[in-house]
Amino acid sequence: MSKKKIQNSIKKQFKEISEIAGYLWERGWAERNAGNLSVNLTGIFDIDVTKLKKFSDNSLGKTYNNLKNNFLLISTAGSRMREMSGEPHKYILGLYISGSGRHYKYFGLNKDGKITDDSFDKQPTSEILTHIAYHNLLKKTGAKSRAILHSHPTEIIALTHINEFTNVKKLNELLFKMHPEVKLFIPEGVGLVPFMDSGSEEIATATLKLANKHRIIIWEKHGCFAADETLSGAFELIDIITKSAKIFFLANNFS
Repeated sequence: MSKKKIQNSIKKQFKEISEIAGYLWERGWAERNAGNLSVNLTGIFDIDVTKLKKFSDNSLGKTYNNLKNNFLLISTAGSRMREMSGEPHKYILGLYISGSGRHYKYFGLNKDGKITDDSFDKQPTSEILTHIAYHNLLKKTGAKSRAILHSHPTEIIALTHINEFTNVKKLNELLFKMHPEVKLFIPEGVGLVPFMDSGSEEIATATLKLANKHRIIIWEKHGCFAADETLSGAFELIDIITKSAKIFFLANNFS
């Protein structure tokens, strides 16, 4: 692929990131620096690895065989969706997984998709372990999904503060009952991870156990992760279940 086509692909991805970040902020699903995202652009964003020699190697702690020599875009730690919606390239890093699958390098990108040195004061999101492990699983299973989105939808968090709905069966029954679109577009239902510390290997492992069966996974009292072919698709999965939860709370106000 020519350099021009690569850069156009990156710019197109930045545009989608900008739109989704704006949606999250407008809906109140990304307070302060909440929420993060990643997209696997391997095959689209092919660059000369030798250009990355000046960027440090970081250990992943284990081997991710299915992500060897893969390229991802990932949001930075501390980034705010309200700011990302305006200038996405300032809050997104390029991420290269080494040929061993055990290390990664991250680097800045300008608005035209060219590699820059503007990354030394930035780091990938604190949820990087979940993103990496999730992408590894997607590649392993041959899934079409290449975009992962994490956000804090208010009604979903509120729902999991109700003890009855910390039971995944009852949670899915409610979501299906409140809004038929959930059953139509998410027939497999949602997965549910019990409350635990975010950013840990423990929560990443718990999420992966559910990712084979579910495209959207709720973290109790925290938010949710969604995976789809595009960030827009991942957003729509979250949007559908959140509307279902909102209907539940509205109906209860009138009961």
